[in-house]
Amino acid sequence: MEKEPRIRDIPTINKPIQDIQNLKNAKEALPLLKPFLKQFGMEVDKIDLELAKVEALSRSAEELASIPDRFNDLFAERGWIIYELMNLEVAKAAINKAESEDIDGAETDLVNYYDDETVGWNITNMKRVEAFSARWHLAQKARIDYREARYHACVPVVLALLDGLVNEAHEKGRGIKLGFFAEDANLEAWDSISAHSKGLSALANIFRKGRKKTTTKQITIPYRNGILHGMDLGYDNKMVAAKAWAALFSVRDWAMKAEKGLLDPQPQEKPITWSQVIKQISDNEAEKLKLQEWKPRDIKLGQNIPAAGCPDDYDKWTPERTLAEFLSSWKMAKPDYRTMSDCVLLNSRDNKNAMPARIRKIYNSKHLQSFEFTGIRDTAAARTVIQANLVYEEFGNQVEKVVEFIMINKDIDGKPAVRGPESCWFILFWDIV
Repeated sequence: MEKEPRIRDIPTINKPIQDIQNLKNAKEALPLLKPFLKQFGMEVDKIDLELAKVEALSRSAEELASIPDRFNDLFAERGWIIYELMNLEVAKAAINKAESEDIDGAETDLVNYYDDETVGWNITNMKRVEAFSARWHLAQKARIDYREARYHACVPVVLALLDGLVNEAHEKGRGIKLGFFAEDANLEAWDSISAHSKGLSALANIFRKGRKKTTTKQITIPYRNGILHGMDLGYDNKMVAAKAWAALFSVRDWAMKAEKGLLDPQPQEKPITWSQVIKQISDNEAEKLKLQEWKPRDIKLGQNIPAAGCPDDYDKWTPERTLAEFLSSWKMAKPDYRTMSDCVLLNSRDNKNAMPARIRKIYNSKHLQSFEFTGIRDTAAARTVIQANLVYEEFGNQVEKVVEFIMINKDIDGKPAVRGPESCWFILFWDIV
C-alpha cells in the first residue's frame, strides 16, 4: 500500500529534521575527530557542549513537525486546516484538547482565536498577494460586519473574496481561471503547509458539497452552494464566519506561489555533511563571541552621523548608508528601482527579478524631494531603527511624513549577523511610505 503523503515531509519541515540528524552523526563522530580539529585551533570542548543539546533539540523538532498533520487529521473534516501564519500555540492547544476527547471545546477555542485583531492582522498580511489588493477594501467591510456580529452579511462576502482571489491566481499559476470551489481547481503547491494535498484541496471538497434541500438548521461549515444558493439558511453564526476567514487566510501561501510561478518543485539543496556541521558550530561560537562584545553606538545626529546626505557621506557597512542609498535612488529624477530593490530584505518566496517592478508600483506616484534622519537606534546587534522625515510630492500635493525604517543585518547566507564588513544591511518593511 502506498504511503499517505504527510505535511511533515515537505522540504520546509523535513530539512531541519535532517539537519538535526546530521548533528547526531557529528556527535557520534566527534571523539574520533577531536585530535584533528584541535590542530586547526577549534575549541572542541565548546563543540562538545553544543552537540550535547542535540537530543533535546531533536525531540522538540519532532513535536513541531508533527503538528500540521495532527491538526488536519483532527480538524479538516470540520472545516479547519493549518496554514503558514496560523498561531502555532493555538494549533497545539487545539490538538491537545481534541486528543483529550474534547474536540468540540477545541473547535470553540479556534473560533475564539479569530477575534477582530487576528482577522485584521491576517488581512494586512494578505496584501502580499497581488490578487488580494483589489479585494482589500471589501475585506475591511466584511471585517466590520464580523466585528459587529453581522455574520449573515460577512460570510457570503468572504466566500466570494476567496473564490475570486483563487480564480485570478489560478490563471497565473496554472494558465486557466478556476475558483476555489471549482472541482478541477489545482490547489496544491510544492513545499507548502496549507497547499498540501491534506490542506486546501481537502477543505475545498468539504466547502463545495452539494446542498439540495432548504434547511433552517444551524450549520457549522460554510457550505458555499448552500449559502449562496439560499438553501442553508442557518449560516448566521460566528463558527461559520470564522471558518470562512480561516479558509481565505489559508490560501495566501498558495496564491503567492501561483503568482510567482513557484507551484511546482524547485531545485533541491545539497544535503549538509558532518564536516559542514562541525564548521557551522565553530562559526556559531565565533558569532556568539562577537555578540557578547557588541554594544550600541553612541549616535549624535548631525555630529558623528549626518542627518542628511548622499550615501558616500555615511560609513560603509552601516544601516544608515543602506537607507541613504534607497532614499537617494528614489529621489533621482528618474528613480533607480533596481538599486532600491537591492536595499530591501527578500524572503524565501520573493522573486528578486520582480522586485523593481513591485517597488515601482508603490513609489512611482510619489516623487521624493528631501529626506532627513531624525533618529537612529541600534536596538540589537543585527537590528537598527531609523526614523526619517520624508517630503515628497504625490498627485500634485506635497506630503511630509515621518517614517520608521527597520534595518536588518544579514550574512551571505541570508542569516541575521552581528554588524560588520562580512554582512549587509537591508530594509525590513519597504512598502510603509
